[in-house]
Amino acid sequence: MNNNDIVEYRFFDIAGSTLSVIDRGDGPAVLLGHGYLWDWRMWQPQIEALQKRFRLIVPEMWGHGRSGVMPGGTQSLADVAAQMLALMDALEIEEFTVIGSSMGGMWGAHLAASAPKRVHGLAVLNSYLGEEPLTNRRTYFGMLDQVEREGRVTDSIIANIMPLFFAPATLARSPGLGTQLRQQVAEYDTARLRQSIVPLGRLIFGREDAMHILDRINASILVIAGRQDRSRPFGESVEMAERLSTSAHILDDCGHSATLEQPETVNALLEEFLETIN
Repeated sequence: MNNNDIVEYRFFDIAGSTLSVIDRGDGPAVLLGHGYLWDWRMWQPQIEALQKRFRLIVPEMWGHGRSGVMPGGTQSLADVAAQMLALMDALEIEEFTVIGSSMGGMWGAHLAASAPKRVHGLAVLNSYLGEEPLTNRRTYFGMLDQVEREGRVTDSIIANIMPLFFAPATLARSPGLGTQLRQQVAEYDTARLRQSIVPLGRLIFGREDAMHILDRINASILVIAGRQDRSRPFGESVEMAERLSTSAHILDDCGHSATLEQPETVNALLEEFLETIN
């Protein structure tokens, strides 16, 4: 898939709202969960690499991309996981692998724990199931309060969040990634921010410690982290990997957006993982 391809979206009524989905490729099904403030394009390098051998289902989270507002009553990542399982029901896909980055890894783990007979593989990138550290939570909630109050994402907030998404080397090497994220965030209108982006952010950063659900996951596991990730320090991934009885792959010169910062390495790890379990 390149920039000249026509992207075809599918739309599903899930929990009373419209979920936008990219459905590409043929083969064993893989559900891809993107990170907060991104959309399906976070997975573009992986779609290009994997679509010839796998069916890739890429939902755009509530308020992101072309998806509608976050459904009423959505109060936890477990609720989001149930909504994504409803999507797979709508697609009539019984068994699948979940690959999630950041927010996607959080609800992906809840999904794997709640539907062990259906999820036979789980890859978690730049994510963490423990509660958000208090200092981070205060900072993020302060930003969210400001966005809700002003109805927009200010330039100062955008400047503050860029280092949370990318390693310094990434921004120096590929400044277009920062430009892309800035443009996406700047395009959020007031209604979308207040109805979905802000409440979803509060849900994510105000989450309870869910490390215990890792003990209920029977799927094959892959854990990937960026050594320069300021949002999710790689030690958190090491902690999760140890609890899951596996090892974490720590990528050098990589921040919070491994799928875009180190696409070749991530693609190779995912291809090997998927070939092993399918």
